[in-house]
Amino acid sequence: MKPEIDFASATWRALVEIVESRIDELRRKNDGDLSIERTSHLRGGVAELKQLLAIAGIEQVAADHPDQFAAMQS
Repeated sequence: MKPEIDFASATWRALVEIVESRIDELRRKNDGDLSIERTSHLRGGVAELKQLLAIAGIEQVAADHPDQFAAMQS
């Protein structure tokens, strides 16, 4: 059974705020003089957090257009 997420809930809004703050923090760190490996690591973290935030949009697409969602998963 797939868990349901209420994207209008106070919990989701709080999570979005926390994740967006972390993305900003990682981007600031990435502005420094870092090795290629460290830069890659930070960029990967940002990408993962952005993917988490995208769940809200993906869930809406899945509900509205199940065929498109299947294509997105491939």
